[in-house]
Amino acid sequence: MILPKFLGLLHIVALAQVCYAGLLTDPAAVANKKYDFVIVGGGTAGVILAARITETTKHSVLLIEAGQSHENIPTPLRAPALGVRFGSHQSWTWNYTVVPQAGMENRTFTYQMGYILGGSSYTYGLWARNTDQVFNKIAKLAGDNGWSWDSLVPYFNKAEGFLKPAKGSEWGSHDFESSAHGSKGPFDTQLPMFPNDLDPLVTKLVATEPEFSKWNNDMSSGKSLGIGTSQPTITPDGVASNVATAYLTPDVLARKNLDVITGVRATKLTFKASKAGPVANGVQFTPSPDVNVTTVFANNEVILSAGAFNTPQLLQLSGVADKNFLKSLGIPLVLDSPNVGQNLRDHVAMPMQWEANVTTTLDQLRDPTFLANQTTFWENTGTGILTAAVANHLGFFRVPNNAGVFDSHNIDPSAGPDCAHYEFLFRESWESFITPSPATGFFTSMGMALTSTASLGNVLINTTDPFASPLIDPKYLSAEVDVRIGREAVKAARRAYASPVFDGFVVKEFGPNPNATTDSDIEEMVRHSGSTFFHAVGTAQIAPAKAGVKSGVVNPDLTVKGITGLRIVDASVIPVLPDTHPLSAVIAFAERGADLVKAAWSSH
Repeated sequence: MILPKFLGLLHIVALAQVCYAGLLTDPAAVANKKYDFVIVGGGTAGVILAARITETTKHSVLLIEAGQSHENIPTPLRAPALGVRFGSHQSWTWNYTVVPQAGMENRTFTYQMGYILGGSSYTYGLWARNTDQVFNKIAKLAGDNGWSWDSLVPYFNKAEGFLKPAKGSEWGSHDFESSAHGSKGPFDTQLPMFPNDLDPLVTKLVATEPEFSKWNNDMSSGKSLGIGTSQPTITPDGVASNVATAYLTPDVLARKNLDVITGVRATKLTFKASKAGPVANGVQFTPSPDVNVTTVFANNEVILSAGAFNTPQLLQLSGVADKNFLKSLGIPLVLDSPNVGQNLRDHVAMPMQWEANVTTTLDQLRDPTFLANQTTFWENTGTGILTAAVANHLGFFRVPNNAGVFDSHNIDPSAGPDCAHYEFLFRESWESFITPSPATGFFTSMGMALTSTASLGNVLINTTDPFASPLIDPKYLSAEVDVRIGREAVKAARRAYASPVFDGFVVKEFGPNPNATTDSDIEEMVRHSGSTFFHAVGTAQIAPAKAGVKSGVVNPDLTVKGITGLRIVDASVIPVLPDTHPLSAVIAFAERGADLVKAAWSSH
C-alpha cells in the first residue's frame, strides 16, 4: 500500500479539470419538482439508467448521487495502477466497516464502495463476463429467460468498447476472442497496457505444469476456467474507465430531460395509498443532517440504484422490510418484505505474498520521487507504470472432485460445473487488504479469492438516522464448505509458485503465514488474513413474478413486489454470486433494466 502522505502529492496534480453543464448541487434547483423517473444512486447502474432512459426525450429523469461529481476526478482514481492501492479511507468511498466477523476471528475492516458519480466502476479495474451458467441459473431462479447468458450477451456488447491490441503488442490472438466483446460501447476495456516480469512466467506455467495447463483464450466468452490474459477497464488514453465519464458525456448532460444532483443523500421514499397497495411517488434527500429535507416527486417510478448496502438501507428506513424488524425500530410499516437486506453474497479475498528477486514491481510506487516522476510521465504520455492493471493474468479454478471437499453436508456452492470455486490474480507487487506493505522490498502476490461461496449475510439498520452506516454482516466463512475451498486454494497457490518456472524470480513465501502447512494451520491463516474483494450482491434479490415477498424482493422486471412505482436496478437484485468479477454483470443488468423501464412506459 502506498503511504497516505503521498496522497496529497497526487491531489494537487491538475488532472481532469473539467466542468460539466447539467450537474447540480443545490437542492433548491429541484425542490418539489416532478420527474417521470427519480433514480437514487449515481453509481454504476444509476448512471447507465439515467443516460439510457433519457435517450427517449419524452422521459424526464432526476439522478441523485450522495458523493461528489465526476468533475476533477482525483489522480488515484484516474491512474489504473493506483485505484486499488488507494481504496479505503478516501473522500470518494463510503468507508463502511463490516461488523466483527465470527468466521474471521471477530475482525472488522473497511469495505470499499464508490462514493462518487460513477460509483465503484472506478476501482473494480477488471472486466470479465463470468461463466454462462451463472446467468442461466439467475434466469431459472427468476423465471425469466431474459436474464440468461444468451439474452444478456447483446447488453454486454452494447456497453463495451473493447480495444484490440495493436500490431507488435505483447498480446495476440491467443489472448482474446473478438466474438466475446463489444467494440462500439461507451465503456472502455482492453488487454493490459503495461507488461511485467510475470507475464512470460505465467505463460511457461501453463505450458509446463499439468495442473495449470488449461489456457483460456478469453474470460469473457462465457467460459471462465483456466488461466488467461486479463481485460482491464482502461481507456485508449491510459486512464481508468468509469461509467460517469463513459455515459454522462457533455452531450448527455446537456439533455433538457436530465438533471443530475450530487452531494445529497436520499433519506426516505414517499408513498401514497391505493386500492392495489402502496405506490412510491417521491424521494426525500438532504446534503447533511442539519439541513431540512427536500422532496422530489416521480410521475412514473422511483428507481433504486444505490447498491447492495444502501438500497436495503433506504428501503428499511422507508418502511419496506420485515415487519417485526421495523417495529423494533419504531418505523411505520409500508410493506412487510422480509428478504430486504438478506441473502448478502460476497467473494472472500485471501492474498498471499512472496519475496521477488526483481526491483521492477509496482512496489516502486512507495518511493515518492519515483511516483511523482511516473505521474508526470503518465500525464504527458498516457503510458508507463501507472497504466498497470490489477493483474495481467488471471486464473479461475475448481476444486478437484477427489479433494474430499464436498459431501452431503458441504454442497458445492457454484452455479454449475463450469463455474470457478476460486481465483488467482498473478500480481507483481504487495497485495493485502489487512497488512500494510513493508517499507522496503519487492514482492509478488497471489491475489486469491473464493468466487463461489455458501455463506449468506445481511445488511440491517439499527437506527432511523439515514446518515448512520448500516450494519454490514457478510458472515464470511460461516459456511464450512467455504473454509474447505479456501484451504485448497491456498495449497494450489503454493503449488503454482513452487513451479521451477518461477526459480530466480520468487525468493520465498513471505506472508501471511508461510509456516501454515497443516489443514488446521491453513484454516487459521485463512480466518486470520481473509477479507473481501468488495463484490457484494443479493440483498434485494430477484424472484419469479408469481412468487410472493417471502421468496424475493423484486420481480423479473425488477419492480418491487407489493409496491407500485418502485423498481431496483443494481447489484442487490442479483441472486447468484458471479464467479469472476461482478462489474460486467451490474452493467449488463443496468442496460437491460433501462430497456425494461422504457418498454414499460413506451405507450404512456
